[in-house]
Amino acid sequence: MFSVAFQNFIKYFTTFLLLIGSLFLSAQNKTENILFDIHEKSYNAESKIIDLVIVVDNNTTENFKGKIKISTPAGFKSILGQEIIIDLQKNERRFVSLKFFVSNNADAGDANINLTLTNQYDQKINEKTVTHKVDENSLLQMIAETSQVFRNNNQDSLKIRIKVSNKGNRTQQMTLVFKLPNHSDSNLFIEKHGILRPQQDSVFTFSFLPSKELLKQSIFDINVTGFKDPDKEIFGTNRISVQSISNTQKFQDEQQSGFASTTKNSITTSYRRVGDNLNMYQILGSGGFNVSSGYIFINGNMFMMNSQSDPVVNNTYISYRREKSEFTLGNVSKLLELSLFGRGIEYSFLNSAKDKKIEVGFIEQSFSLLERNSFLKNGYGFYVKGILNPYNFSRNLSSIYIFKNDPYEKAKHHLIGTELTHSFNNLWQTTSKLYGGMSFYDQNGITKPSLAFESQYSGIIKKLNLNGNIFYSSDYYPGNRRGSLQIQQNANLTVFKKHYAFVNAFYSNYSPKYYFYNTQLSSDNVKMEAGLNLAKKGSFGYSFAYQYQLEKSNSYNNFLPQLQKSDLSIKAHRIVENINWISESRKHSVVLAFELGFAQYPNEENQQFQGKFTVNYNYRKINFASQYQSGSYYLSEYAFSQLIDKNEKYKKLSTSVYYSSSVFKDKLSVTSGLSYTDDNIYGESPSAFCNLKWHTRVYEFFVNSSLYNYSSANNRNNIFTIEAGVTLNLQKTTLSTKKKSDVQAFAFYDKNNNNVFDSGEQAAINYLININNIAFKTYADGKISYKNVPFGKYRLKQSVQEGWYYDDQILDVSQYTFEIAIPLHQNGTVAGHVKYQFDNKTAVDFNPRANGIVFNIYRENVLIETVNTDDDGEFIAFLPTGNYTASLNISTLPQNTYCETERAVFSVKAGELYTLPEFVIKVKEKKIHSKKFGN
Repeated sequence: MFSVAFQNFIKYFTTFLLLIGSLFLSAQNKTENILFDIHEKSYNAESKIIDLVIVVDNNTTENFKGKIKISTPAGFKSILGQEIIIDLQKNERRFVSLKFFVSNNADAGDANINLTLTNQYDQKINEKTVTHKVDENSLLQMIAETSQVFRNNNQDSLKIRIKVSNKGNRTQQMTLVFKLPNHSDSNLFIEKHGILRPQQDSVFTFSFLPSKELLKQSIFDINVTGFKDPDKEIFGTNRISVQSISNTQKFQDEQQSGFASTTKNSITTSYRRVGDNLNMYQILGSGGFNVSSGYIFINGNMFMMNSQSDPVVNNTYISYRREKSEFTLGNVSKLLELSLFGRGIEYSFLNSAKDKKIEVGFIEQSFSLLERNSFLKNGYGFYVKGILNPYNFSRNLSSIYIFKNDPYEKAKHHLIGTELTHSFNNLWQTTSKLYGGMSFYDQNGITKPSLAFESQYSGIIKKLNLNGNIFYSSDYYPGNRRGSLQIQQNANLTVFKKHYAFVNAFYSNYSPKYYFYNTQLSSDNVKMEAGLNLAKKGSFGYSFAYQYQLEKSNSYNNFLPQLQKSDLSIKAHRIVENINWISESRKHSVVLAFELGFAQYPNEENQQFQGKFTVNYNYRKINFASQYQSGSYYLSEYAFSQLIDKNEKYKKLSTSVYYSSSVFKDKLSVTSGLSYTDDNIYGESPSAFCNLKWHTRVYEFFVNSSLYNYSSANNRNNIFTIEAGVTLNLQKTTLSTKKKSDVQAFAFYDKNNNNVFDSGEQAAINYLININNIAFKTYADGKISYKNVPFGKYRLKQSVQEGWYYDDQILDVSQYTFEIAIPLHQNGTVAGHVKYQFDNKTAVDFNPRANGIVFNIYRENVLIETVNTDDDGEFIAFLPTGNYTASLNISTLPQNTYCETERAVFSVKAGELYTLPEFVIKVKEKKIHSKKFGN
């Protein structure tokens, strides 16, 4: 029985399997004739909609029912859903339209949309993949939560909050750099790093305790810069103003002009030992302070050496600067056409329009203020100079008269001249000088006239850049450049796109004459160069040039073993090449220079080879330089080497390496170096130095040392120098040339609105008052004090607090003591709120946000206040009575939203609340594109 039943089961089961297989093969044969393909693809960048048209063709003899299953990557959304029902009659073709929305958080790069066609039994028939490239968007934005920070407790740390938003579609690495004012002239930089995913916001908080020097300032700025990593591309900057709100503050001017300046007050003392015998003690310093009218600036330098009986005091002077005038007494140095140095006095005056200036001075030629020589023994001089448009650097004119009594030449020199600068346009500018002199010599009563002129120009003609100058002075000219003729011309022209050719020419003749000096010097120099500078290719740069040089002089005739009667000369022809390279990371850089050629030397029949090779390598804080020279490039090298050994060719090798760094959080600065020189004249000369400086908040300690060794012929010597000292950095001072006032202000609650402090009214305690950009907080008596305020006009900026306000005023400060009463009036209140209105089915993707939406409040088209909505979408503002306009800042709305009513006009009354109509925020709707198809 069991055997028969089992055989029947096997028989029926085999028949069932054959029937199922037959049906499957039949269905497979039918579905092979179902065509499934992509007919059309388009993308609308504005609406961010992908349109796909799919063709499904039933080539079988039976009806077909199935589905199109849709699989999308992150950031993509199928508008019609994830499954599309397909019902086709036999031999029917249908076009199916699909739409996909690409959101902002879709990852950049290729994204694959998978489409799968299945039958009614959910069996896969065909599959297609649509690739859409999402363009990369790396937009980063940053904003400070508040651009103004007030502080009233010096013990509390300051917190700066910066919001960074990744509006792009790729993960971004970024760095925020906070630049803080430091106690020295440098700045302190603090970095914060972060990683932001697409469409992510992050708040970075930076806390620090200001130094005592910063706490003494009424106002200082913290600058924040955002960099994209790793390329360090700047994506945003913010400046946060930090203000003290104490009741008493000193004037601090951020905008300097005229004579006004900020001085670093400091005093330095040091001890220096040079070699075995020389000891020197030095004290120097500088600083300034304001007085009721103008300011006083003092600079001093005094040193004493063990070989001297008196200290040397030089570069020491006191200056008083008041509005348009400046007086200086002490050491005076004037770099004029005929320079004057020594003890003296000078005065300058600038007119109110600042377009005319006059300078006069008298200088007695003594190096030290404590010089024991009789007055005027070393000579003296004075000058008068007038300037038109002294601060206009494109067009100005000056005239000057200089007198100098020179006891060494035994002459009295008179010099008068004029200087003119003129810009014809943005491309061409010239500067010209013309001087005439008259010298009266005591010897034989000689009177000698003299002349000098100079002209410089620069300009551009299409791609040709030109600049040059010419200077000439007669042989007895008493100025700084006597008996000189110099001509220089430079030109470069852009060729072959980014390459440029250049030509430089220089000629100089120097032949001054003196009545007290018998030997007449004469020298000529000619140098010409022409070449091509190739544009950089990758990290490499290259230039080459031909160079001609001629030097001729009678200054070295006596240096040669045999006395020369004619002038010595060197003539050289050289090829100059320069190769430079810098790594992609900017950490390494190399410069190689070659100069190869032939020169004709004195007393030589044939031309001799000369060459120079230079290499310079930089890596971060290390610099290495080396140079090898064969042959004399100048007459001085040739003459001195001939004096040592006339049979040996001049050669020179010099090598140096330098290192600089800051450690221990930049408190210790280290600079050190080694060098080695070997040539025919000075022999082997190794040297080394090491300088250390330790910075503290107030003091700077430094130690400088150097060792120098030289050996020439039989002479050998070592010189070791060490210096140690300390610098005391006092508080910086903002100096002003103007007259200054102490401003006293008294704030009170004016309950009856008569602008008078009546009995029964109270002083305003702990109330904020703003004068220009300086904030004050009233003391218990309602008063504030603003000291050292230069005469001028200042704005008392309106402020609203706790229902009370004061009116804007212009303060005309024109007295040494300026008092003002500030009546406070009760203000009104305005409130508003926002709400969202949208359809979930048609609205595009957006991030609903109630807080942080900004409203600007204007009064007579002037921005009065800016307010932000809270987490409930509400905002409130306290305003003085009057008419206002509230304007929505649409840039602060969430993406893909808008508001049809962006402005509202309203009036505010004292003690009343006015509620604005609600601002309705709507959401943009999806754009649905439909297409119709037929067979």
